[in-house]
Amino acid sequence: MFLISTKSFKLQQVLHVANIGDTGFLVIRHGAIYKKSSPSLHEFHFALQVEASDDPLQLVEESLIELEVGDIVISATDGLFDNLYEREITMIVSKSLQAGMKPKEIANILATRAQEVGKSSFVRSPFSDAAQAAGYTGYAGGKPDNVAVIVSLVEKGSNLLAV
Repeated sequence: MFLISTKSFKLQQVLHVANIGDTGFLVIRHGAIYKKSSPSLHEFHFALQVEASDDPLQLVEESLIELEVGDIVISATDGLFDNLYEREITMIVSKSLQAGMKPKEIANILATRAQEVGKSSFVRSPFSDAAQAAGYTGYAGGKPDNVAVIVSLVEKGSNLLAV
């Protein structure tokens, strides 16, 4: 679960993020990862979830990130981050922007690619790397999962231009 808002402070746009669990965000600046969230996990493949007795304010990862014109903000479920490496995400975003694609089109490309990898039983993925690091030797392939992606572009004199 994540909440994102932007505010302008003295002509500076600031991204305010509150994140819990294994959903997350990336801020891409000049074709490279500038900032990113960290998944909140109890252990491998066991995401932190808010229960009735929990105080979400004690569990949330909060970030304030100064944005620049041209920054790309990607908010997504773990289905994206478990199946695509950050370098693949940045490459897809960079090539798509060069081709003149809109944020919604880029989000669709990322989600489709993540779903393709998730269905594969032989490709290498961030999830298979994490599984092997957690002791699940021999695990290969992606992780079939729901994939939701929002791509936003920071523009001059505006808030985020989202999908």
